[in-house]
Amino acid sequence: MIKSITSVKVANRRVFVRVGFDVPLKRNIHTEQWEVADDARIRDALPTLKHLIESGAKIIIGSHLNRPKGWDKDKSLLPAALKLGEMLSYKVVEVEDSLPSYPIPHIFFLSSDITTRDYSGLTRAMRNGNILFLENLRFYPGEQENNPEFIKILASFADIFANEAFSDAHRKDASVFGLAQNLPAYAGIDFLAEIQSLNKIIRNPKKPMVLLMGGAKISDKVPAIENLALRADYILVGGEIANTFLKAVGYEVGKSRVGDIEVAKQLLRNFKEKIVMPVDVVVAKSPDDLPKSASIDKVLPIEIILDIGPETIRKFSKFIKSAATLVWNGPFGLIENPKFAYGSRSVAYIFASRSRGKAFGLVGGGETVEVIDAVDVRQFIDHVSVGGGAMLDFLAGKKLPAIKALEVTHA
Repeated sequence: MIKSITSVKVANRRVFVRVGFDVPLKRNIHTEQWEVADDARIRDALPTLKHLIESGAKIIIGSHLNRPKGWDKDKSLLPAALKLGEMLSYKVVEVEDSLPSYPIPHIFFLSSDITTRDYSGLTRAMRNGNILFLENLRFYPGEQENNPEFIKILASFADIFANEAFSDAHRKDASVFGLAQNLPAYAGIDFLAEIQSLNKIIRNPKKPMVLLMGGAKISDKVPAIENLALRADYILVGGEIANTFLKAVGYEVGKSRVGDIEVAKQLLRNFKEKIVMPVDVVVAKSPDDLPKSASIDKVLPIEIILDIGPETIRKFSKFIKSAATLVWNGPFGLIENPKFAYGSRSVAYIFASRSRGKAFGLVGGGETVEVIDAVDVRQFIDHVSVGGGAMLDFLAGKKLPAIKALEVTHA
């Protein structure tokens, strides 16, 4: 049984919170400094962090950012620490060897390499409610290796471990897996909400259940599609996945991106009556060209499918409006180009209008969440998952390493 961090006394205790602050960054055109471009993952961790602050804990934050090869200033977590400080109304101070003494709560960003000497004494010197924010954990080879020595270093900073990084729950990294095996381990508030919401989908979903699957890499999503297809009544497909299905049944898809045709054929053999493909699409000769709609039997060899068409939106909306359970992963077009985001954004409005009432709606995957936020409907959807790969693995019925590690608290 997984226990919540809210179930344990944390006053005067050091709590290592593994967060998923792998956020996109952008350069400020005035200061030339990196800033957080999307703070959704930071906002998701706030309930846990605020609970720990109010309960008098000493908080240590760890996360990774991107895929650095060694120490890389451009992949520092300092921008995330600054954004968190803004959200909590905490001043952020960079530290190297010691903590300054301030009478008000601070976030202390430790820029030093924690493998060079023992920095754990800093956590004992902290006031309750203060935060020590560690530098990008992927700067250390031991993180992704789940190295025992690196795990010991991380464990020396804390008395309790709380996992608030569901987006990394499918990994066996030191800070999400090994650390949970070496300290009393608990789930963060949002981490637990993720599990509860996803369990609603795979254990006993209300019928009818409609799955929306878009984006790319059909082969990466096969286990989730197969597992959910056993429960779903319909699977609406878009994006590269739809192109792959269309090509598998013989339609011309021009120069469109496609995935593994044999995988699509196998899914059609098993679930043909459930898979709903587009009836029209938006095409262009290039992403810079003017878009036009075309029925799926009128796509030319020189054209690229870049979005679903208006008739498909109308068709998909009927399935969505009939659903009692809705799951969406992957956009239906080239959403980074506004000309080809109309289909995905239209579906987002329809999806949100059905959620939080007549249907339980769950959205996951980075690009899908971008669509939801672009049209500002997050508040109308029952659960927006922070996990991409982790969510798909969970929905495929796989046991995620980080969840398994939390099932014993090692108290």
